[in-house]
Amino acid sequence: MSTQVRAPAHFSVNLAQLKLIGVENPLSPDAVELYDVHGLSTQDRLFFCLWHNSNLRTRVFGPGDRISVRGDRVHFAHVVLSGRMEASDEQNNFTFGAGSVIGLAEGMATLPHSFTVTAMSTVTTRFIRIDDAHDALVGINAGLRGICRTAIARTLGLKEIPENLK
Repeated sequence: MSTQVRAPAHFSVNLAQLKLIGVENPLSPDAVELYDVHGLSTQDRLFFCLWHNSNLRTRVFGPGDRISVRGDRVHFAHVVLSGRMEASDEQNNFTFGAGSVIGLAEGMATLPHSFTVTAMSTVTTRFIRIDDAHDALVGINAGLRGICRTAIARTLGLKEIPENLK
């Protein structure tokens, strides 16, 4: 009987491909055309827009810094711009890279962090205050709000929409 050593699951977007685009305004007609030329996925396009969003502030974590602690209340969600992190819950370990989002779904559902996430290298994020995200969700079109609620529930594996999102 052989024992297989399984590498942890990993998520990251292809930063090299995004840097090829080289545009400052991710919503410009030139950028949209280049998205198609370079074959960017939907997640790459969304990440590119968040990466260039000047309304979001930047935070830098050093190797060994905790970005989130499983069970703690979520105050900020982080969109990872660069770096490598290790995430763990009670049973699984993962590695995350650029494009990962930490704490957004949990924070929007007023649930605690699902994972303890530790920087393995210097990690740069754009962060979103959860209170601001809640306020923005309340103010958007009802149809889009419904899509967001469903996405949050699906991401977290919830059978019902959390009361605060109804």
